[in-house]
Amino acid sequence: MNATTAKFLLLEEAHDSLLERIKLCRQAQQCIHLQYYIWRDDISGLTLMNELVKASRRGVQVKLLLDDFQSRSVELLLRDLQRRANFSIKLFNPLRHRRLRWLNYFLDFKRVNRRMHNKAMIVDNRIAIVGGRNVGDEYFGTHAGELFSDLDVAVSGELVNEINRDWLSYWNCELAVELSHIRGRSPTEAFIQRWRRQQQQEQVQQLRDYVIKEPIKTEHSEEDWITAKAVWISDDPQKASVSRKPQRLMTQQMTRILGRAQQQVRMVSPYFVPTSNGVRELEQLTEKGVDVQVLTNSLAATDVPAVHAGYQRSRRRLLMAGVKLFELRRLEDTTEQKAVRPYFRRSATSLHAKTITVDEARVFVGSFNFDPRSAQINTEAGLIIDSPQIAKRINAIFEHELPLKSYQPRLNRFYKLYWLDKSKVPARRLYKEPNAGLARRIIVWLTARLPVEHLL
Repeated sequence: MNATTAKFLLLEEAHDSLLERIKLCRQAQQCIHLQYYIWRDDISGLTLMNELVKASRRGVQVKLLLDDFQSRSVELLLRDLQRRANFSIKLFNPLRHRRLRWLNYFLDFKRVNRRMHNKAMIVDNRIAIVGGRNVGDEYFGTHAGELFSDLDVAVSGELVNEINRDWLSYWNCELAVELSHIRGRSPTEAFIQRWRRQQQQEQVQQLRDYVIKEPIKTEHSEEDWITAKAVWISDDPQKASVSRKPQRLMTQQMTRILGRAQQQVRMVSPYFVPTSNGVRELEQLTEKGVDVQVLTNSLAATDVPAVHAGYQRSRRRLLMAGVKLFELRRLEDTTEQKAVRPYFRRSATSLHAKTITVDEARVFVGSFNFDPRSAQINTEAGLIIDSPQIAKRINAIFEHELPLKSYQPRLNRFYKLYWLDKSKVPARRLYKEPNAGLARRIIVWLTARLPVEHLL
């Protein structure tokens, strides 16, 4: 893996990340290449879709590669758009049964269980946005509901060519199928009708009037961009194939990076389910004196309670090995926060970012969750950046924000598990999953007793 010098801009704020995408759509001259796992038909999804339509009318070639697993809500809109000039759409690993989709999981589970989890937007082969965000209101903070804490990175320079080549490998593989070749209804004017209905909502009008203006004022100074060397890493798209062996895997590249840690490792993952090998690797790091800290969702904050069962199995062993764990609290909006326009909210209710920092020198940012699904089933991608400046900015979260925004699982002298809550004075010890309702605890209890860890 040869590192390439490039410029990087951290997109930490949710609505800034949406505005940056819109701005790039408006600046595009030649092509826009997109690759996403989820694209919602909500305020954010339709707004960005409309910007792509406007770009295609200017002659910009728009090519969207979307995983088919959660495409149902936007399929009719996509079928309308793909008939337009300069607009091409492919679905990755499409389901065979389009109406009764649940049939796929009974008749073709082994294949449809493998998904494309990558996220990338590449404009004119000169700038790209990559990271953990899908396209939807919960990722960009444009509604009053759940908001994911996430991180994207804008990339400028020769490294964009590598990201685009990787995108092409997915676009051209046999698992990516033209939407026009997939059986289904193709209504005309579906997008424009949906767009007009959406524009009548008061919340959408506020977003347009107060945020998405012409021109968008999100210009960044040279000081905002960080110059560093980086490597783009990704899974071979054939990882999603049941019949072909992939030529490269992200886990191999990630292990090499983690194995070089000498002082500290900071991991952020919404779904932290380390395999047996992963636990051993973390144990080996702590045995060498490496300070390992992990931030993940608490049971109350996670959007997938079943995944917590996999994390729960290894939690005690990790604590005994000296790994410091932090579980993000579910931060509910106060009355005052709800009165503020939703796209200015800053309090995330759930963690979705995926990062690793090593020795305050190297950073991974991408789509990879540290769980068996990302390691063995789904395709993933991300950046490894050699930048102490970026590493320190991410690590600052651990130093300054975590004590008040998370619970810290610990073991007492009798090795009984408890959670330390430092948001109260004095700090409290809690002896059951904090703020997790009975239904969530039952889901975790049942999942923990099923042989499904490889699917989490």
